[in-house]
Amino acid sequence: MASKKARPVAEIRADLARNRARVADSLGDFVEEVHPKNIAKRGIDEAKGFVADEFKAAKAQVKDANGWRTDRLLAIGGAVLGVVVFAVTLNVVAGRRTRSVQAQVRKALEATR
Repeated sequence: MASKKARPVAEIRADLARNRARVADSLGDFVEEVHPKNIAKRGIDEAKGFVADEFKAAKAQVKDANGWRTDRLLAIGGAVLGVVVFAVTLNVVAGRRTRSVQAQVRKALEATR
C-alpha cells in the first residue's frame, strides 16, 4: 500500500481558496445566465436572427442574380388575389344568409303580433 504524503496546511488552504474563487465565479456566471432580463434578451436576439434568416430565404425565392423573378412574383400575386376573392365571396354569401335569416325572424315576429 502506498503511503500518503501529508500535504502542508498552507497548500490545503491555497487549494480551498482557489476552489472558492472558482465556485464564486461560476455562480456569478450562472446567475447572469439565468437572470430573466438576460434570458429575454437572448430570446429576442434569437428571434431577430430567425426572422432575418427567413426573410433572406424568402427574398432568395423571388430575387436572384439577374433581378426579380417575375414568374414567381406573378404566382404569389395570383395566390394573394385568389385569397382576397375567396374572402370577399364568403363575406357576400354569409351576408346574404344573415339578411335572409333576419328577414325570416322579422316575418315570424310580425306574424305573432
